[in-house]
Formats: sequence, structure tokens, C-alpha cells
Amino acid sequence: MSDDKHDPETQAAAPARGRLSLWLARLVGPGGGHWEVPVCIVLVGLAVLLYLWNRDSDDRSAQIVNAYYVGLWVVPLLAVWWMLFSGLQWTTRLLGLAGAAAVVVGLLVVFRLDGFTGDFIPIFSRRWSTTPEQRAVAYFGSQVRAVTPTSEGPAEPLVVTPDDWPQFRGPTRTGLVSNVEIRRDWNENPPKMLWKHPVGRGWSSFAVVGNLAFTQEQRGEDEVVVCYDVHTGEQVWVHADPVRFSNAMGGDGPRATPTVFDSRLYAMGGTGVLNCLEPRTGKVLWTRDVVADAGSSVASFGMSTSPFIYDDLVVVNAGGGNDRGVIAYNRTDGEIMWAHGDRKVGYASPVPATFDGVRQLLIFGALGLAGHDAQTGEELWWFPWENETDNNCVDPIVLDDGTIFLSTGYGKGTVLLEVSRAGGKWAAQPVRWETSKRFKLKISGGLVKDGYVYGLDENILCCFDPASGEQKWKRGRYGYGQVLLVDDEILVSTETGEVALVEANPERYREIAKFKAIEGKTWNHPVLCRGLLLVRNDEEAACFDLRPESNSK
Repeated sequence: MSDDKHDPETQAAAPARGRLSLWLARLVGPGGGHWEVPVCIVLVGLAVLLYLWNRDSDDRSAQIVNAYYVGLWVVPLLAVWWMLFSGLQWTTRLLGLAGAAAVVVGLLVVFRLDGFTGDFIPIFSRRWSTTPEQRAVAYFGSQVRAVTPTSEGPAEPLVVTPDDWPQFRGPTRTGLVSNVEIRRDWNENPPKMLWKHPVGRGWSSFAVVGNLAFTQEQRGEDEVVVCYDVHTGEQVWVHADPVRFSNAMGGDGPRATPTVFDSRLYAMGGTGVLNCLEPRTGKVLWTRDVVADAGSSVASFGMSTSPFIYDDLVVVNAGGGNDRGVIAYNRTDGEIMWAHGDRKVGYASPVPATFDGVRQLLIFGALGLAGHDAQTGEELWWFPWENETDNNCVDPIVLDDGTIFLSTGYGKGTVLLEVSRAGGKWAAQPVRWETSKRFKLKISGGLVKDGYVYGLDENILCCFDPASGEQKWKRGRYGYGQVLLVDDEILVSTETGEVALVEANPERYREIAKFKAIEGKTWNHPVLCRGLLLVRNDEEAACFDLRPESNSK
């Protein structure tokens, strides 16, 4: 056997091992406050965060979530080192821990959490400041014209015309603004504000017919459907239900947008209360509890279906099992006409389409897209499409060539589907290109112009070519807002309450104009009807006149 003491390699390695042992002893040993360990913990945490940040460079939400995950490891490790291995006197350790706890408690005393942005960054306000909900209660409490619906005789019919905005995302539910002329010199001549005032919480948009604008709000413990005069912002009537949906991450209040059809107003609240009301008076014609009818539970971020009306049916995505996933009610008396499917509920609304001569409803649930026979409700086909949070939020887009543009956030991306029938069996399959992660509609709807799709890829405006699966450009940080298509421009309602006008051009990005509309986090879809722009969030609503000077008098 060789003698290790006289082995040259052993002799050379001994000093290195000694230095390593000495270094480790200094790091975790009892003697005197060695700061290499916390520095290493922080540096390793930053390195991991930098790697994850670059890896998910096209997914803002994932970047923020990764930062939280890294912090959940770094902070406890630093605390363990401080208490067990810092080598400081126990009095110092305990005082340091108490000081850190005092800072946290002090921040909680001074600030309150008012929710999160679309990319999960918390929003804080000083605790002594008035909450948006308190401002809304005070405002509506001071209004003289706060009319409660009456049960008197039938009201005058409310006729929907081609110039109205009677449902979610407009007459065609696609965000396309037609027959509206607006001026675009906002930078030099900001649009005239007709009115602005507080509103109750919620993410509903407006339906506008004639001079009436309908939306949903949370006012205290009541969820309300409210009708405003579109020109003055005054309340015409208010219908209240004693329910409240709350979610710390997604916010409180109703999500869905009312629908006006054949002199009736249909609105589904955050807990699943579906009302049919007279649109001029707010009188209740019938009410259903969608969650109870489906035998399901309220979705994590609230029931979000904006009711879709056709023939004699009003259809909602209910998310129940046992063939209660999608429910169609008789739009006149509220009786259930059919119920089919058992898919987990998502946050998109029904989209109509026709494939191979068969009218269908596209239902985008939490785990994928289903095609239902519009007459019977039978599920004809299913395409799995899920992300890590089961949050599919944006309506699918049916392109002119009959393909379906399906997009979602949380790192998933976009796919183009072709629906076909062979041998009596239906199927939906990807076509042209593989899944693209270069376009992700998280909570913002998409637009189609000349074959290109525009929308907020996470928090940045993007133009995407569905023919090739390529991103044309990605510019302009507007947050998690919403978009409309006005002729050759995209009207962007930003997450911070601004309104911008951007050229809809696949060859370049160019912002034409921008102005500040409202304060607060703005996830609600804007409305542009007869040249009047309505914007709202869960704090306030406003109406601006965008008509050319000659038409606004």
C-alpha cells in the first residue's frame, strides 16, 4: 500500500482541503458574523432569477411569478442563516428578527392591498385613504335620480339598430367598430369629456342602445345591474341582488357584460345570477341561478359569460358536470331548453360559427375548446388547450377562411384550428404551423384586420400573421388593457386608464395619439358607439366625445 503522507498529489491537495475546511468553518462557524453566506444566498438567488427572467422573456406574468418563487426561497434561507449560523449574539439575532417583523407589521398597518395588476404586481394604497368602493357609495348616495325598478305595466320597446352596441364587444362580438367617424387629433385637442363619476367594483363593460348604457357593478353587498343616460351619466334605474363575488387576485364584483335583445336585457353576475330585465325600467322578467342549475361551483375568478342570444335561446357557459356544462334558457321565460357538456368552466363567452353547414357554438372552457350544435346543444368535438393555471379567458376568433384562432396566456400561446367532419365524426386539428408562443392573449380580446390578428401579447401590443404563424411586430407597452378596431386604427384602452390610437399596419407600429381617460386599473372593454367613447374600471366611468367637430354639436 502507498503511504498517503508521502504521495505528492496528496501533499498538494492538503492545503486546498485545509483552505476549504477553514472557509466553510468561517461561513457557518460560531465565531463572529461572517457575511459571505447571505451574500452568496442573494447572489445565487439573483442568478437564478436572471436565468428565469431571460428564459421567460416573452411572458411577463411568468417573470413576475418567478420573482416571487425566488423570493420565497431567498428570504427564509437568509432568516435561517441569521438565526442559526450568523455567529452574532442571541440578543442581536432576536432584535434583528423583531425589527424585520416590526417593519412588515408597520407596512401592513400603513398600507392596504387593493389588488394586483395583470402581471401579478400588488397594488397598495394608504389605509387612511378613501377606497374606490367608499367613493362610489358616497357618490350614489348623493344622487337624486337613483330609481328603483317598478312593477308597473310594460314599457315602450327598446329597438336595437345597426348603430347600437347591444352586447359584449359590439354588434358582432368581435370588437369591430362600424359606421363611426371620429377625429384623431387627441394630442393637440383632447377629446371633450361629457361626464365622469365613481362606479361600483367589477370588470363588466357597457351595452349601449339609443341613449341608454347598461353595465354591472358591486355596491357594498349588492350586485347591481344599472342603466345610465349615455350623454349625462345619470342613473336611470338600478336593479340589485344581495350577492357579492370577491377574489383577492382578480378583484371583486361582476365580470360579464349585459346583452340587449328584442327589448330585453340579459345580465349574468359574478356568482351566476342570470337576470332578464326590461331595459327601460329594470323590471325583473325572470331570474335564474346558473351555478345551481348546473350543479357546479362559482369559478375561481367569477362567472364571466356575457350571455349570447340567438333564436329563442340565451346561452351561458355554466361549467357543470352531468351534461350541465353549457345551458340554453328560453329567452322569454327562463326555462331550460337544453344542457350539454361537462367541461370545467372558463372565462370566455360563447362564439357562434358555422362548419360544414352546421351552426355551432364555440365554448372555450378551462381545459380546452368545444364545438356544440347550436340547435340541440350536443358537443360535437373537443380540442384540449390548457395552461398551468386553467385560466382560458379570451374568446376564440373565427377567421374568414373558417379556421379558428385560439390564444391564451400563462405561457401557453396560440394555435390555428381547422374543424372538419368525416364519416359523421367531427374533429378539430391544428393546421399550417405548430403552436406559437409569440402571441398570447391573456385577458385582452383580439382583432382581425386584412387577415392579420392584433392584440395585447401579455402587456405589449402585437401584430401576428395567422397564415405563417409569425409575429410581425411587438411594440407599445399598454399593460393588460383592451382593444377595438376603428377603420384602420386600433383603439387601445390601457391598463392604467389611458386611451391610445395605433395604426393597424402589419409592416410597422405607429402610435397616432393618446390621452388620459380615467384613474385606476382598467381591465374593462371600452365601447365606441355613435362617436361616444365609454370607458370604465372598478373605480370610475367616463364618456368622451370623439366625433368630428361638425357632428358633435
